[in-house]
Amino acid sequence: MKLRTIMLLPVVLLLMLGIGQAMVAAAEGKAGLEATAASGPGSPPLRIRVDPRVELISLLFRLAGNPEYSQGRVDSYTADVENHFGKLREHPVVKLARDLRSRRGVSFDACMSLAVHLKDTRGLGLLVPLKPWPEGLDRRWTAADVNKFLEAARQFVKESRFEEFLEQHRALYETTEARMRALMDKEGHLEWFKEYFGERPQAVFTLAPALLNGGCCYGSHCRHATGKEDLYCILGVWKTDADGVPTFTRDMLETVVHEFGHSYANAIMDRHERELRSAGEELFRHVSAKMRSQAYGNSQTMLRESLVRACEVRYTFRYDGANAGQRAITRQKGRGFLWMEELSDLLAEYEAHRDQYPTLDA
Repeated sequence: MKLRTIMLLPVVLLLMLGIGQAMVAAAEGKAGLEATAASGPGSPPLRIRVDPRVELISLLFRLAGNPEYSQGRVDSYTADVENHFGKLREHPVVKLARDLRSRRGVSFDACMSLAVHLKDTRGLGLLVPLKPWPEGLDRRWTAADVNKFLEAARQFVKESRFEEFLEQHRALYETTEARMRALMDKEGHLEWFKEYFGERPQAVFTLAPALLNGGCCYGSHCRHATGKEDLYCILGVWKTDADGVPTFTRDMLETVVHEFGHSYANAIMDRHERELRSAGEELFRHVSAKMRSQAYGNSQTMLRESLVRACEVRYTFRYDGANAGQRAITRQKGRGFLWMEELSDLLAEYEAHRDQYPTLDA
């Protein structure tokens, strides 16, 4: 009982505490740039595109040997990548990527956080200045490292004929985008984010299928000086049809909700980091091995994941029913989030008392 009580501290405190830029043209292709609603009334515009920036950064860290960027399941695509770029594993930018992983831990979501802050893959300019530090750019990067990395990446894009590779695969990208859009238009419920978290009027949603990432997915965001926010679900592609072409199924929607949810839940947890710190550290002590096996290396990351996963569970309850919601809880507990049922129950109380809690942050 004592451990259970400790585990519930962060979630009790939670209730108590009061599109991508359309810059790709010509060699980068124009597919996927149109934004349409995803499912129900009130859904925000959604852009779906195989994003050249995501493909480039994933490629560079794949060549550097990062395991999380070496899980591509689209066999024809990964074979083409190897044939076209495999000889460039000792290119200066790949060496830099290898050094950044070793020296600063630049891996997983840190890589994608840089991708979404780039204007395009031709000039690799930044959408926002590095001073003050962009809130969506992972601090495993430094300004010096970003500038040095991008300078070398510009060389790579030119010397590797990267844009030519993109053009050769445009048909695959367009098919991937169309299949993802068909799923989202039929089954997605992006209107849920406004209902659940509260108004975010300048948020633009972009879903980027990432062909080199296999089962690794990321929720990244970029806030512009104007206040506009680009929210990303970078969805690894881990299923293909009999012809080896990416395919998307209804069960993937939980992952889409999860990754977009990070752009909401992370900020909530960070605002309340001081109040939650001691409880989070105590929780982490009991499940640290399980968390680290999933690349969640500290208590704050674990708390972010806890809230995101609980919101994902509540989405499942709403749109797929109680049995599916209970199965989602069981999956999360199996991943080490042993407090998921209690946190889900507390969020159900939030849902039932929106007059008292108009937003989740409240």
